[in-house]
Amino acid sequence: MRFPMIRTGDIRCILLIRLSALGDVVNTMPAVTAVRAAFPGARLGFVVEERCRDVVMGHPSLDRVFIFPRRRWQGDFFRPWRWVRLLSEIVAFFREIRAERYDVAIDFQGNLKGGLHSWFSGIPIRIGFARGHCNELNWLFSTIRVRPPTERMYRVEKFLTLLEPLGIRPAKPRYVLPRAEESRRRARRFLDGLGWAGVDYTVLHPGTSEFGKIKRWPLNRFGELARRLAAEGHRVLVVWGPGEREMAETIARQGGPSVRVAMETASILDLAELIAGARVFVGADSWPLHIASAVGVRSVALFGPKDPAVYGPYNPLGRVVYKPNGSGDATMDAITVDDAYAAVEALVARERS
Repeated sequence: MRFPMIRTGDIRCILLIRLSALGDVVNTMPAVTAVRAAFPGARLGFVVEERCRDVVMGHPSLDRVFIFPRRRWQGDFFRPWRWVRLLSEIVAFFREIRAERYDVAIDFQGNLKGGLHSWFSGIPIRIGFARGHCNELNWLFSTIRVRPPTERMYRVEKFLTLLEPLGIRPAKPRYVLPRAEESRRRARRFLDGLGWAGVDYTVLHPGTSEFGKIKRWPLNRFGELARRLAAEGHRVLVVWGPGEREMAETIARQGGPSVRVAMETASILDLAELIAGARVFVGADSWPLHIASAVGVRSVALFGPKDPAVYGPYNPLGRVVYKPNGSGDATMDAITVDDAYAAVEALVARERS
């Protein structure tokens, strides 16, 4: 790919933009690490939505995080009596970003809201995806447009292509997450209470976002998988997020008394700590699956309607269960308990060998 000449020696401040969704924010972290390695003395900022803030707040590579309060602003937009306050907050938000005088913006979001953030931030060099590789006319807001070699590539690798105009091509992408000491203590206290301190356990996560319900594996199959794993001596922990506790308790009841439900987590990093201590993680296409990649845990990824070559875990320790039919379509119902159980046992056997 050819790009306009950028004098990288003149770059002092870089703004990274990935507002949502949680899994994609997680998968932007190797790019954050790569930018910091290439520009150790630069000031790095990051713009993210409020619900994804835990993934970036306190990140060792970042100097500044700007929180985009999308839900509140969206609510105010439909309440005309709040428009004056809304406009004042928007102006103040972008004035704060402009005050940092960023030299380059990198728009990993690739849609209208990402493009508007880079545009209103007043940054002269704006790197984004080329037409056909982004949505909602996002390419119009970029001054440098990157065309990935193919659309069928892991999200981590696609995000890394945006760094090429800066001469950054990491040989080995590396995840780094904020490590919150309080989250580590909460996870340790919970596991100590179960008597699981320092022992192996398997994590099951049954949920997805409400928008992504089609990606969920049937609860009764998760329950049967939990029961079989427990019968073979696995300690099984079912983790859950907002609105998912009932699903976790259903699986635990089906799995038997040795299957436990995780504590209520206070942050994304609490859940990351529970996953980090696991021997194997099992889940569908959702952000905890990508957290498992970020913390280096073996994962069994259950995939149906989405292409795992694009949305699958960027994890050399991972194993994908994906069963497309003759026409190339796949559903979660096609995945049997035997399929998932065999994938877990294969990972455990690989670990032993």
